[in-house]
Amino acid sequence: MRIASNSHSPRLHCHKIFFSSSSKILPYNSFVEIKSLIEIDYLSILEINGKGSSDLLQGQITSDMDKVSSKNCALGAICNIKGRVLSSFIVSMNPYQEDSFFLISDHQVLQNTKEVLEKYRPFYKCSMEINNEYNFFGIREEDLNMDFPETDLKSSFQNYESFFRLHYLDKKFHLIALKSAEIEGYSISSDMEPWKLDEIICQNIEVSPDIVEKFTPHELGYHLTSRIDFEKGCYTGQEIVARMHYRAKKLPTISVIKTEKIVKPFEEVLDLDGKSMGIILSNARNDDSTSCLLSLNKNFLDQELDL
Repeated sequence: MRIASNSHSPRLHCHKIFFSSSSKILPYNSFVEIKSLIEIDYLSILEINGKGSSDLLQGQITSDMDKVSSKNCALGAICNIKGRVLSSFIVSMNPYQEDSFFLISDHQVLQNTKEVLEKYRPFYKCSMEINNEYNFFGIREEDLNMDFPETDLKSSFQNYESFFRLHYLDKKFHLIALKSAEIEGYSISSDMEPWKLDEIICQNIEVSPDIVEKFTPHELGYHLTSRIDFEKGCYTGQEIVARMHYRAKKLPTISVIKTEKIVKPFEEVLDLDGKSMGIILSNARNDDSTSCLLSLNKNFLDQELDL
């Protein structure tokens, strides 16, 4: 899986010669390190096309479509009527077609998203389909800056010659999408732990098939990551979400911790007295420890946890 980069020159070993004060010739061999892209193979696109696509999304998702542009993407979600999260995604413009938008998420979750939006689609001039033409990769910001100098870090969405880029929550990794599957000078890594760790540090959790409609936005920390826009108009479940946000005496606590224990996602979190304090939303290995993103309930009062 490869794509061509902006440069057609191969990355070659460089051979340098230095002269010492004693006039001896000292060979010095250096080489350009092959950088890695992290393959994010569970992502796909729900493509929504037509004059009514923006209006359809504005009435159903938690983010404000007025903030999505040729330079900016947004985090979004869809809730059910009980205010529980049915799907989450990144929403962006389709850089290759007018009046078209991409919802980027877990490919299985997107099927649920499509089923929900199809109920409202007949009222708008638009069509929708799952688009599996793109491959998604995580790329480090420093590598992106070095190898693609046209990068504008002030833009969270950018279209390049051979791919488009999305960025959110000040993550170390940017997400790129391309129709082929290789960039010259980059290897492809299937090790997801650095990507997962970056997500945890930025307190981001995407809905997977295991947690569809099981959590409220606040239990997933969506009120902290701009995924819920509390200034936009109505969307399904909005009244319940807003009531919890403005009237609840105590909201769930989202926390990142490290542990030496072997833990699993969605495992219960207990305090030292064995009382349930919440749940592990996600985890990633980091050297000899595991970093965890926790959703802690209203009973949590900064006590020590059994982790």
